[in-house]
Formats: sequence, structure tokens, C-alpha cells
Amino acid sequence: MDVEITIAGSEDARGELESLRQWLNQDEDYRGLVDFAPAEIKPGELGALQEILLAAIAAGGLDALGRTIAVWLQTRQSTIAVKLRADGTIEEVSASGPIAKTVAENVFGDDPKRLGQGG
Repeated sequence: MDVEITIAGSEDARGELESLRQWLNQDEDYRGLVDFAPAEIKPGELGALQEILLAAIAAGGLDALGRTIAVWLQTRQSTIAVKLRADGTIEEVSASGPIAKTVAENVFGDDPKRLGQGG
């Protein structure tokens, strides 16, 4: 399943997407599966910035991807929102710093397995 990942709330959305792309590609579960979507070049433009990441994940992997992104959010200095869209489902995680864990719990519940804390 392909998941579109976008970022809002940052003056440098492209830079934040690049940071997230690098973060996800360091994780063996996502290595090589996340990259910028092909940019659509509009008439009169020489090129377009790619502002969407695409992640190719297994069916049912949206929750795990959301948890991984919640951890990445803890490394950010400003509050940003990350939106995940796949198969008509939209998940949004918005936080910065230590509150990202709380947001992840609100989005995914307090099940330790779903939060990556238990086996």
C-alpha cells in the first residue's frame, strides 16, 4: 500500500520532509521504501518542489508508520503536523518535543504493543 505523507505548520516543509525521509530510511522496516513523490510540473514552471513523501508499506502498516513518525516528532523543535493518507484513510499526528508520545497515545490508544513499547 502506498502512503502519502505531508507536513503542515512549518515554514520549511520541504526541509522537514527531507528530515523525515532520512529518519524513516534509517529504520530497517522502511529503508528504501520512502522517497519524494514525483513532482508535477505545471505549465510555465521549470521544475517543481516535491512536497509529498510516498511510503510503500505492507497492508495494515499505517499504525506502525504513525508510531515511527511520532518518535521522529520528538526530535523537532517546532510544532508541525504530519498527515498520512492511504486507501481513503487519513491519520494526522501533530506535536513537537516530548508531547509527541502523548499525541501518539491519543491517536493510537494506550495499547503498549501499538505504541512500540511491548511485545
